[in-house]
Amino acid sequence: MAVSSRIRGQEVQLTIVRDGQLETELVDIQNFNYSVQSETKIQGYLGEPGNRTDDIFNNVKFDMELNIHSQDWGIFVRAVVDRQKRFTPDLQFNISAVLSYANGQTTIINIQDAKFGEFPLNVPARGDYVKLKLDGVADSVSIVEA
Repeated sequence: MAVSSRIRGQEVQLTIVRDGQLETELVDIQNFNYSVQSETKIQGYLGEPGNRTDDIFNNVKFDMELNIHSQDWGIFVRAVVDRQKRFTPDLQFNISAVLSYANGQTTIINIQDAKFGEFPLNVPARGDYVKLKLDGVADSVSIVEA
C-alpha cells in the first residue's frame, strides 16, 4: 500500500481579490475555514412504506484570521462597508484557496462574490500580533481539480 503525504497549511495559498485586483497586503493568514452549508429534507407520504429524502445546497460559509502589517486592512474593510452601504453596490470580492499536493495535483476552491459579516480586530497583548478576523458567506463556489 502506498503511503501518501498529507497536505499541510504550508501547501495552501489563499488570496482575496477585490474587483479583479489582488489584495496584496492581506497575506499573513493564520487559519482558514470553509464549509458548504446544506440541509436534508425527509418527507413521508401515505401509501408508501418509507420516507423520501432530498438535499439542498444553501450557501458557503468561511472565516479566516490574519495578522496585519500595513494600513491596507482598513482600506479593505472600508471597501466592504462601502458596498454594504450601497455606495459601490457592484463591488465584488472573491476568495481562492489553492491546495498543492505532494503528488503534483492541485485543487482550487473559488468562493465567488463573498459577503462579509463582522470584522473583529484583536489586540491581545504587548508581545502578541494584532489579528483581524474575516467571516462571511457566498452563494457560489467552484472546486476545480488541476
